[in-house]
Amino acid sequence: MIGVILWSSSAKEKAVIWCEDHGALAYLQGRENLAFPEDWPEAGDLVELEIESMKDLRHARCVSLVSGNRRSELPGLLRGMGEKPAPARPVLRVISNHDCETQERPLKLAAAR
Repeated sequence: MIGVILWSSSAKEKAVIWCEDHGALAYLQGRENLAFPEDWPEAGDLVELEIESMKDLRHARCVSLVSGNRRSELPGLLRGMGEKPAPARPVLRVISNHDCETQERPLKLAAAR
């Protein structure tokens, strides 16, 4: 299966992986579950893995990096997608014509950009 590392700590030897099957997240713990123990994955990396379900948790096994797919900027992009957009500016606004106060003229509407 293919997955993306969402969170990783090489010091704690733990990582959380989103899997392509859209199932529950998979948890990686310990270098013994890496195909190549010297390559600890970082957040945003694309990995290939096997899944073992134990007590309603999915554990990642035989995890290996998919070469050429390091995406360390991915967590920041995902965080930014959750932010609410700024309130939209009004499309129309009222413009008064103060030049000719003696005559009554209707207000004009103009589009704001």
